[in-house]
Amino acid sequence: MGQDGTRKIKVGEIADLAGVSASTVSKVINGRSGISEHTRGLVERVLLEHGYSKPLVSTKLSPTIELVVEYIEHNGTMELIKYASYWAQQAGLAITVTQTERGDATESCFRGIIDRNPQGVILQQMDGLNEQAKRLLRTRDIPVVVIDPIDTVDDDVMSVAIDNWTAGYQAGKHLIGLGHRRIGVIRGLLAMQTALARFNGFTAALFQAGIELPGQYVRDGDYFPAEISYKAACELLELPEPPTAIFCCNDLSAVNTYRAARQHGLRLPDDLSVMGFDDIFPAEYLKPSLTSVHQPFSQIAQRAVQLIIDTRAGEDVEQHVIFPTHVVARESTVPPAKA
Repeated sequence: MGQDGTRKIKVGEIADLAGVSASTVSKVINGRSGISEHTRGLVERVLLEHGYSKPLVSTKLSPTIELVVEYIEHNGTMELIKYASYWAQQAGLAITVTQTERGDATESCFRGIIDRNPQGVILQQMDGLNEQAKRLLRTRDIPVVVIDPIDTVDDDVMSVAIDNWTAGYQAGKHLIGLGHRRIGVIRGLLAMQTALARFNGFTAALFQAGIELPGQYVRDGDYFPAEISYKAACELLELPEPPTAIFCCNDLSAVNTYRAARQHGLRLPDDLSVMGFDDIFPAEYLKPSLTSVHQPFSQIAQRAVQLIIDTRAGEDVEQHVIFPTHVVARESTVPPAKA
C-alpha cells in the first residue's frame, strides 16, 4: 500500500500496460541502459500515470547540480553560471549546464537529468516547468529551484527571484528625478511575468508623477534576435517628438538602443538618456557607461544552491525567495537638454 492508502502498482502490471517485459520495466526504474529512448519514454509515462515512485537504487547520487537554461549568452545567464559554479564549489559540488536552445524544458531533457541523478535542478526562466517534467523529477525526489519564474510556480517547486515590479518602479523614478517627461520604454515579452511586472512598475512611477506614457512611446523588445530591440529603438527615435530618455527592460536592448541612437546622429547622453536592466557586462564599460537596475546574481545563485543542499538535508526551507534590486547610476542618464 502507498502512504495514501492506495494499492501500489506492481512491476508486472506496469509491463502489461506498457506492452513490454518486466525486465525492461526494471531497467527503466533502475536507470539502466540497453533500451531505446522510445521504449523508455513509454514505460516512464505509465509509471508516472500510476504514481510509481520507486527510487533509482542502482544509480549513485551525483555530486552535481544541474543548471538548465534556454541559451548561453550575455543576458544574465553567464552571470548565473559563474556564481552558481562558485557557490556549488564552496559546498563541494559542481554545476552541470544543460542548454535547451530556447525550447521548452522537454521530457527527453529531464529524462537525461534523471539518468545523471543530480543533487538538484536549477531552472532559469524556462517557458514553464510542465507537469510531465515535474512528475519525472518528483519520482526521483530531485529538488527543483526556478530562477525568476516567468509564471506562477506550484508549492512543490522552489523559486528565487527579484522584485521586478519595484525594480521597474525604481527605473521610472530615476528618470523622472532627472527631469525627463518624454520617456520611452522598450519592454520585454509580456508573456513573461517578469517582463510584465517590470513594465507595470515603470508605468506606476510615471502615473504617480502625473506623466503620460503614450502608446507610441512603448515598444516590444527581446534579447534575441538583436534586430528586434534595435528596430524598436529606431521607431522611438523617428517619432515626430521622440523621447528624451528610453528605459530598456534588459541591458542587451540598451546596447542596441546605443547603436540606433548613434546611427540617427544622436549624442549620448546629451541628446538621449538610456537606461538598462540587469547590470551585466559590459554595462559599466560602455561609452557612456550604462545606468542599469542591478540584479544580485551572486545572491540569487547562492540561495538557489543552498535551497537544494538544505532540501537534501531534510531541513525546512523558505520555498519562495525574493531579493531587492537597486539602480546603479552611471553616465548614460542625465537631465534632458533644454529646448
